[in-house]
Amino acid sequence: MKKFMLVLLYISGIITSITAQTGKLFSTDNELSNSLINTIFQDSRNFIWIATEDGLNKYDGVKFMTYRNDKNISTKLFANIKNI
Repeated sequence: MKKFMLVLLYISGIITSITAQTGKLFSTDNELSNSLINTIFQDSRNFIWIATEDGLNKYDGVKFMTYRNDKNISTKLFANIKNI
């Protein structure tokens, strides 16, 4: 009985490791505006906000949207980097 339980525990560990969630590595090629990340925040609508040295990135689970300082827009970001 002990051998059966050990085998069952071993198999369940293998199955758990196979079905474990895999992460995705994001880069600056087509996704993040900069690799220097200052802050990461998840809001109540499950958007991930990433403050980088070159703008604010919003991730919706599929794609990134980058917000940057634009002098021609009145409701703009103050700067592209985090002011300390």
